[in-house]
Amino acid sequence: MSKSLSLFLLLLVVSAAAICQKSFFGVDAGINVSNQRIYSITTYSNGTSGGVSFLSNAVKPTISIFYNQKISDPLSIRIYARYNSLGYKKVGSMGSDVDINYFTIPLTASYQVYKNLFVQAGSYVSFTLNNTKLFNQDITKTYHKNDWGFIVGAEHTIFKNFALNASYCIGIKNIWLNDSNSNPVFGITYSTKITNRALQVALIYKFKKPTNE
Repeated sequence: MSKSLSLFLLLLVVSAAAICQKSFFGVDAGINVSNQRIYSITTYSNGTSGGVSFLSNAVKPTISIFYNQKISDPLSIRIYARYNSLGYKKVGSMGSDVDINYFTIPLTASYQVYKNLFVQAGSYVSFTLNNTKLFNQDITKTYHKNDWGFIVGAEHTIFKNFALNASYCIGIKNIWLNDSNSNPVFGITYSTKITNRALQVALIYKFKKPTNE
């Protein structure tokens, strides 16, 4: 084996070891306090009316695995594979509870602001899981098959490899299929935009050697 090849392999091993020291896998599990934001507008021939409302909060489960890569001392990026249950709770005797189960892929950047405290921001894309039903029919008859939005949050290390994370998910995509209707006889147009919202609280375990960070 030539010296140059030996040197290349040595550098490759050293680089891989350095990367491994700066990266780790983890798992988390927790709850979503979720609802939906409704923005509706009715347009008449002589003006418009409408406004914003929120549906009733529901508590749903969430669980994920993730990979964390450190970029520098204060900065790292993290990508998740997450089961995410969202929706809302019915009010009174009218309607029905709504559960929308997603496979979600969040990508976040984390910045260490103090010894055990990190702030995070990023985005996510979600895909509706099979067998999610609404009114005994596939939920994609009512909602779009996917969703995307932004995440902001914070994480605090509580003991060795355990941490608590709290984040807020802000859906951007209009997930409502029937988002526009019109009545040509009376010259009225109805427009509706529904987006997901969720406050997420989770317990994290990191598969790495504990540090004094």
